[in-house]
Amino acid sequence: MNTTIMHPIRLDSISKCYRIFQNPQDRLKQALLDRFQGLLGRSSASPLYREHWALRDVSFELQPGEAVGILGRNGAGKSTLLQIIAGILEPSAGIVQTTGRITSLLELGSGFNPEFTGRENVFLNAQILGLSREQTLDRFDGIASFADIGDFIDQPVKIYSSGMMMRLAFAVQTAVKPKVLIIDEALSVGDVFFQAKCMARISRLVDSGVALLFVSHDISTVRHLCQRAVLLDGGIVRSMGATADVSDQYVKLQMEDRNQPTRNAAGNMNVSAGTGANVESEERRAAIAADCSKMQDMAFGQEAFQKRAQHHRVTNGDAEIINVQMLRHGEHITDFEFEDVATIRVFVRFTKNLRNLNCSIKIRAIQGTDVAFFDTRLQGEMSHCYQPGANYLFEWVMKLPLLHGNYVLAVGLAHPPEAPRDDWIFVDIVPHTYEFRIAPRKNGMIDGFVSLPASLTIKRIEPDLA
Repeated sequence: MNTTIMHPIRLDSISKCYRIFQNPQDRLKQALLDRFQGLLGRSSASPLYREHWALRDVSFELQPGEAVGILGRNGAGKSTLLQIIAGILEPSAGIVQTTGRITSLLELGSGFNPEFTGRENVFLNAQILGLSREQTLDRFDGIASFADIGDFIDQPVKIYSSGMMMRLAFAVQTAVKPKVLIIDEALSVGDVFFQAKCMARISRLVDSGVALLFVSHDISTVRHLCQRAVLLDGGIVRSMGATADVSDQYVKLQMEDRNQPTRNAAGNMNVSAGTGANVESEERRAAIAADCSKMQDMAFGQEAFQKRAQHHRVTNGDAEIINVQMLRHGEHITDFEFEDVATIRVFVRFTKNLRNLNCSIKIRAIQGTDVAFFDTRLQGEMSHCYQPGANYLFEWVMKLPLLHGNYVLAVGLAHPPEAPRDDWIFVDIVPHTYEFRIAPRKNGMIDGFVSLPASLTIKRIEPDLA
């Protein structure tokens, strides 16, 4: 036994190369060439394939009790990496060191015999994972209860829905007390109630010392579960570090992808100056100028904002968020009390005529979890026409019934889809605009993030004596 391995997982310069052939015949020809050239000790013939490197020089370590998210666009190499760690694939180069039992949820139904019943597959998978029959018998009731598929436990899994398959697989894989748990998008097929139950079990496993590798396109879930994240791009580690920071970079990549094909379409969102009712009258502009006399202090905190805004900003140049401020009773502050009424100001400078523009604000916990959301759509304010060369103030007034702690404002400008299935067109996205703190609630703490406004009535119900 190699006692020098201290980490559940350690990857050192892992690479994976695939041979891509134009047709199956070339694969056979290349196999013959490789064999005979090896026997003859020469390799003069040109290969009949091209190389595709799914991974290049990927290195990181996983600590006990640590949850690490693997982020990346489709084709970035995430699934290939997990399959190498799980022992399903061999790397083309590099060293994989693992210790302890590793369980993985990579593909629904993998490891299940479709002709066996759910019960039989539980025993089969438990045996593969190293449990004896007696150990599996001791844990079977707990597995079946967690999976909650009823009498289907004694039916062949070939008739299971994808959700039922995932329920049973997750229940088995997490019941064997693994050293490392690997999950690749498997939970996305479950219903929301079972997903919540899975998240609770995953959190308990991590708290007990299980190391977690988690792949999901649901950024909020990754931010909630994982302390660290790795961003893969084209098979290369583009970033590694705190989840909030890495996930922001991932969102930036996604937005850049969406902006690229729709950049020309953004021109359709422009309107010509001097046309009809869409153009604000001189009187209206004067009214706005008078009403926005408070914009004279627009420069307050602007230098600090510009430094923060450089962090993973995405913009197409049509408009620019130039400052974000928070106030209480007209005073610029960063420390608030529970249920304080806050004013959030977003100053925007436009370089083009724009309409149908959505301005949104996210309140995020400092760890990166999205807590609350506001935008101009929800306020019914999408009819404005914004003039080039002008500055506009978007001002929200709201209560802050938030759990005590540190928060960040993320602000974005974007055009919503004009037709179903169209993409958003992002104009300016700044994921880190302002930091503020909520003090502990004086009348007692709250759980969760937000205490929603509600009304309560309590009545005594007399028994019906009839």
